Amino acid sequence: MAEKREEENKDDGKDSHFPVMTKEVLEVLNVHPGQWYVDATLGQGGHARAILEAGGSVIAIDRDPKAIEKARLELLPIFGERLRLTCMNHAGMGEFLPSMRVDISGVVLDSGWSMAQASENGAGLSFDAEGPLDMRMDPTLERTAMDILEQQSAEELAAIFSNFGEEPLALPISRALVQSRSRGRLPRTPKELAAFVSGVYYRKGYRRSRRHPATRVFMALRIEVNGEIDSLVRGVSGVRSILGSGARLAVLTFHSREDREIKHLFREWVREGWGRLLQSKPVLPGKAEIEHNPRSRSAKLRVYIAN
Repeated sequence: MAEKREEENKDDGKDSHFPVMTKEVLEVLNVHPGQWYVDATLGQGGHARAILEAGGSVIAIDRDPKAIEKARLELLPIFGERLRLTCMNHAGMGEFLPSMRVDISGVVLDSGWSMAQASENGAGLSFDAEGPLDMRMDPTLERTAMDILEQQSAEELAAIFSNFGEEPLALPISRALVQSRSRGRLPRTPKELAAFVSGVYYRKGYRRSRRHPATRVFMALRIEVNGEIDSLVRGVSGVRSILGSGARLAVLTFHSREDREIKHLFREWVREGWGRLLQSKPVLPGKAEIEHNPRSRSAKLRVYIAN
């Protein structure tokens, strides 16, 4: 399928610091000076900065403390009281945001994970990393990627790789991992895991493509470790009740499973009379952005407007 997340693909040779569809996000949020907006996945701060530069005020949320510290150093000195930073999982923002005591005009949630953030996070998300197979965006989470590889059966691993990574060799890779585990040779660093998956592809006769063979496996493990699908649905569901009339909720996804969840959720809200869609189909990146930033090509932006 064409709907694949590209964050882990290092071979594009482009700067992955660029936030995706910034112009479109500002347009669909209908940003106005003096109004408050939520960037529910701060990351490198691109969308938050764009909203602030357009005159809006921002409550920025991220579960990665390094992302919050980066914004504290780079954005807070510039925008001052118009920026509020909170380190938390966006899954709980529906309960948290009322404590801010401001009217929310819009929320943007970008499910992407850039290579820049992966590198700075240091949690084993890069193919070349020599450290432990961690992959936790929130360091307080108990289970790491290594724990999953050590504890799950071949069938359970295959389900993770297939459901969250749409990996075509999910079962062969999983069986090979469990075999290696039984011999005490399980990959223990991101670099070793990337080489291991590449080896399975080579043995199966797959040709080398621009995307690294381990891309889908890394993505699937990261989604499983961080509970990203559940957090996405909980966060989006929780924020609906705090949106006043005309407030907008924009969700940017890079993975077909995520997009399906948001599409079905928004349609259910519309059927129940809670609001409307900005448009029936998702907003897609333009050709110029895709050429400039290849990781944007799988992006889909869906927008809900509250009654």
